[in-house]
Amino acid sequence: MACTHKFYGHHAHLAGKNGLLPKWKAKTLIIGTFNPEQSWHLTNSAEYYYGRVRNYFWKVLPRFAGLDAIPHADVPTQLTFLERNQIAVSDLLVSINDADLNNQEHVARIKTVLDDKIELFNQFTWNTDPILDFIAKQGVEAVYFTKLGKVGTVNPKENTFEAQIRKIENCCINKKIPTYRLHTPSGQGLGPGSPRDHKLIHRWYDDNGAKQFPFLSANFSKLDFPFSN
Repeated sequence: MACTHKFYGHHAHLAGKNGLLPKWKAKTLIIGTFNPEQSWHLTNSAEYYYGRVRNYFWKVLPRFAGLDAIPHADVPTQLTFLERNQIAVSDLLVSINDADLNNQEHVARIKTVLDDKIELFNQFTWNTDPILDFIAKQGVEAVYFTKLGKVGTVNPKENTFEAQIRKIENCCINKKIPTYRLHTPSGQGLGPGSPRDHKLIHRWYDDNGAKQFPFLSANFSKLDFPFSN
């Protein structure tokens, strides 16, 4: 039994193979990795992308648009924010096809929600081609990955997140669409700093291309989000 993405076929998404992409047009495309369906991860409380309690995405992203943070479980407000600001959120992986729900090692591997553990499987349905089609048809102006990845890896293996990221990056280079890699919104590896969401805002703005967000408010200032080490 394959492990499919939890939000594949969501009511706000396109039909069929495009089931991880939104129905609205987007100038900004933000791409993550994978979120397993509930049967594989019973404690997965996320109701939409980046919806886990310990993820700072919805505390951070609206701030760049000059808005307040959105609660991690308030999906209607999240969807309204994304559509109004022409932002699409998606993930790289649709399903792990050689996962067996009766195999406890497979279940344990997926429950870690760690990309390197997911890559131990061998058969995947990637979302790469639908993403490339979306970029071509929707007038996307900037692409962001919420994964710094392994930029130093030479010739990454095909069935890895790094390989799929580079396919999209290379396509964007040819189309002259800028791409950036954001520090993971989980905050892992962010270093000292409190509050954590403020530190992440500074990291995204100073180092990861957030100052080029197409939806960036003219009134945005990172100084409005102080933090202490």
